[in-house]
Amino acid sequence: MESTNYNPEPQQAGTNKNRTIIIAVIVAIVLCCCCLVTVVGGYYMYQGYVQAQQAVEEFQNFEIPEFPTPMPFDQTDPNSETIPEVPNFDLTGEVPAGGLADDETRLTAWFSVQLIAAISGCETPTVDGTSINVVQQPDASGVWVEEWNVNCGNGSFSPQKVTFTPENGIVKVEVELPYP
Repeated sequence: MESTNYNPEPQQAGTNKNRTIIIAVIVAIVLCCCCLVTVVGGYYMYQGYVQAQQAVEEFQNFEIPEFPTPMPFDQTDPNSETIPEVPNFDLTGEVPAGGLADDETRLTAWFSVQLIAAISGCETPTVDGTSINVVQQPDASGVWVEEWNVNCGNGSFSPQKVTFTPENGIVKVEVELPYP
């Protein structure tokens, strides 16, 4: 038998050299792409920064225009230039007695109730004669509902539904808006 000389090393060296060149080319392309993405992203971020800066400057330089004539307040009479009467709120710090809320929460509720009662047509909400009745006891989450019967100061009363919701150590007060 004849022996043939088989030497795989020279071919392998050429293959490794080609593989190294291909890997180097791929790495170079990836690096170029990363650089391109960084440059394009930086450009657009800079443009956004410039626009935000302009918006801030415009906001700081914003001036409220002065109107040459007073605006009408009475919506039923477009020629009216009178300011409507502001209801007399009871700001003495006194609050109606009753209900389940503590004094501070009841004071917050009283200010809110006065405002909503005034919207409902209650002329002069007052503490004297205003009563509080619990209509829903606290549920599992601590929420309860009260009805405040507000004395309007003219012999009429305005019932207001108030919901108390305990959240994170404070009690949120929500007065139901009247229906038109």
